[in-house]
Amino acid sequence: MRVCDSASVQASKNAETKELKRTSECEFWETIVVDNASTDGTVEIVKRFEWVRLIRNPQNLGFAAAVNLGAREAKGEWLLLLNPDCILDENAFSELYKFVRNSDEKIAIIGFQLLNPDGTLQPSGRRFPKVWEFVLALLGFHRWMEARWFEGRDFTKVQEVDEVSGAALAIRHEVFKQVGGMDESFFLFFEELDLCRRVKAGGWKIVYLPNARVKHYWGASVKQVPELAKRAQKQSAIHYFRKHHCPLAATFVAVAFNLRNFASKLRSLLKSWLS
Repeated sequence: MRVCDSASVQASKNAETKELKRTSECEFWETIVVDNASTDGTVEIVKRFEWVRLIRNPQNLGFAAAVNLGAREAKGEWLLLLNPDCILDENAFSELYKFVRNSDEKIAIIGFQLLNPDGTLQPSGRRFPKVWEFVLALLGFHRWMEARWFEGRDFTKVQEVDEVSGAALAIRHEVFKQVGGMDESFFLFFEELDLCRRVKAGGWKIVYLPNARVKHYWGASVKQVPELAKRAQKQSAIHYFRKHHCPLAATFVAVAFNLRNFASKLRSLLKSWLS
């Protein structure tokens, strides 16, 4: 397989001009941008690049549905799912190519190394969260849980992991189709975690590739729609734990979200009283 025969699928609210130029470096690289009814000039930017295939949705269908639309149009052996808040390192494609060319045939998903805008490491490639861990993370013990989820990780080495971030994720096209693509009942958040669970359940491997780097402006997209993002995170988390655990687990997660929201409102109220 050649990376130049792959497809880049970007579910976009704000396409990066630099990234569109970079994906044009190889004649056979296929770039697909899926626009979820943006109103920020994304479509006009993308139209400047005649070789980019643009899919315009009349309404925001969510990240998973947009990725599935792009994947159905793609022809490559591998798909690279790339968030609009990511900027690829200039060597990211070549590192992905070198790894895929010599990798284990059972590897189905490759996660890039994520960096913060200042170049510091943004941890990714963790193990699947347990219900009680996720509940405690919601209730203020997030740093403790992050330490557990990333325990034993060496971010300088290629490692097999449970799941990787959907911000920059490469997946075998055939495996993507085999597992049914992304679950479109996840509007936003948890869709890549769900995808990784189904891929692992099928006997495939997921690896973290530190030499393929991408700057991830985490939260840049969702900041445009904060209330929608909050609702989607809660709904997706509840759906994920119901789907992969049990209804009781989903109930615990829902209660934890409600307690967190109550605590946040209480803090705001006390702050206003004391000011």
